[in-house]
Amino acid sequence: MIFDCHQHVVLPTSAQIAAMDEAGIDRAVLLSTLPHIERATDIASLKREMSVLHRVLQGEADGREQPGREVREALAEGGERFVAFGKVQVGLPYEETVKALQQEVVEPGYAGVGELTFGADEADRLEPVFRAVHEAAVGGRALPLLVHGFVPQTAGDIRTTAALARSFPAVPVIIGVLGGLNWLETIELVKEIPNLYLDLGSSFVSLAPRLAAAEVPERCLFGSNTPFADMYSNRILVERMIPDAAARARVMGENLAELLGITG
Repeated sequence: MIFDCHQHVVLPTSAQIAAMDEAGIDRAVLLSTLPHIERATDIASLKREMSVLHRVLQGEADGREQPGREVREALAEGGERFVAFGKVQVGLPYEETVKALQQEVVEPGYAGVGELTFGADEADRLEPVFRAVHEAAVGGRALPLLVHGFVPQTAGDIRTTAALARSFPAVPVIIGVLGGLNWLETIELVKEIPNLYLDLGSSFVSLAPRLAAAEVPERCLFGSNTPFADMYSNRILVERMIPDAAARARVMGENLAELLGITG
């Protein structure tokens, strides 16, 4: 099974499923989104969507109602092709974070939390989310967190996220898109911290997925970062960079299925 750990809602859902079929992707973690860059037809429209994305990544735009509705509609249409993660706003006080976790993730029955976004050098604001997820763990199993790993996140943000993972060892933490520009240090941190995982999506250095899978094959997850990157080409890149068949099978789906407790 090819299981993508990082796809945002693409409209219409039928187009997203068709792209998954073309790319040979069986299932995907579905994340909400406020911008829809797939709607861009020229530079001007792309810049409009990217301006919304910039505000989201800086933690300046929330707009949960529409993205949440889009996730629910995609789940209804896509069925078992999708597994949803619920968005929790970063920077809320602990009590409000607990409430948001309950409403946005636990009550809908979603499989994880993310994608968590925040401004540069503000990863310490993640602490209430880590604590709330840790406290909400049922039977010792905490929901995984997917943390944005590319710009505006800095190397310091990656280190702070890793330190929080050390402080909450029962919480699985996925560093998005291989830590972006800080991919090498991110791989080293994942080697050291057993509850850290790597999303291999959107790697701009083809060597990075190969090194990551060689160092920590049991904690690397195939991701495409749809629609900000192409599903098909990301799948080919990651598979090509992992020559060992057993490691490749783990990265392309087995690790994520195990992390989410999914069988079959």
